Amino acid sequence: MLTIYICEDQFEHLKQISNYVKKVLIIEDLDVSIALETNNPYQLLEHVKQSNDTGLYLLDIDLQSDINGLELAEQIRLIDPRCFIVFVTAHPEMSILTFQYKVEALDFIIKNTPEQIHSQIHSCIQKAYERYSSSSPLNKVFSFQIGTRKTTIPYSEILFFETSSALHRLILHTYQKTIEFPGHLNEIERKLDKNFFRCHRSYIINMTKIQEINWKKNLVIMNDGSTCYLSPVSYTHLRAHETDQYR
Repeated sequence: MLTIYICEDQFEHLKQISNYVKKVLIIEDLDVSIALETNNPYQLLEHVKQSNDTGLYLLDIDLQSDINGLELAEQIRLIDPRCFIVFVTAHPEMSILTFQYKVEALDFIIKNTPEQIHSQIHSCIQKAYERYSSSSPLNKVFSFQIGTRKTTIPYSEILFFETSSALHRLILHTYQKTIEFPGHLNEIERKLDKNFFRCHRSYIINMTKIQEINWKKNLVIMNDGSTCYLSPVSYTHLRAHETDQYR
């Protein structure tokens, strides 16, 4: 999931940026949330260390701390290498330093008129979400739509899919949450990569997330302890997968 972090030392600016972000999320109806609003760079770093999400970071440069926004961004990049970093500052002359720190900033927003800041934040959120949602060999994602809201989940976070008790609906399971959405297993089975396997007519599992297989009870036990049914026709494929794991 893409989450947003805001670090700004002045309270009024912090709330202003937060309000702009919230308006954009409502307008665009994105599956994105604000993870943290703070004036403390160390609080932000601790929060990032505990999170598995990809972040969009809106950072002031002058944080009235023993580290500045550029140094903070450098540390964030080490923890969250896929992150998106945007500097929001009243010091345009410092933009050149982003190259020296090699933080690969998505944008550099100057604190001038509220309308301009709002517009640029809107653009940055859209751009970050589009890049986050785009699939690549190194970062495959599964995307689906519920009403007008588009949701994107990296393959690496998915445990399994199962059919819902509701007609033409599926349930996606990750470590943190379950999401029900419209769809058919036959359709998504064709879209997923080789790490996903249809182990039962009602389940597609991520084979990289298997904890163990109970052959006697015909159950696949996933890393979070949840279980999926295993059909007899799936035995050969999963036996081979299990053998490969222990070679």
